[in-house]
Amino acid sequence: MKSFTDQEVMSILLNEHKLAASSLTNLVLESNNQFLRNDAASILTSTFNHQKQIFDLMTQKGWYQIENASQQEISKAQQEASRINA
Repeated sequence: MKSFTDQEVMSILLNEHKLAASSLTNLVLESNNQFLRNDAASILTSTFNHQKQIFDLMTQKGWYQIENASQQEISKAQQEASRINA
């Protein structure tokens, strides 16, 4: 039986949280029942928070490398997002 490293476990947890967030987002968007929608939205918020904690820990340990965006890339993304919300 293969044993997993801490890094592998954390990577699996991060990916599972991403999948759960995607599924919960669809549930919120497609729920007709307001109580179900509220519950799913609450769970989604918790999932976002847990994902961020896992991401932060992995980044702190050097297990998740990120490349910082340039100011130009950030400005472009902001402009695209503002067009979507307009």
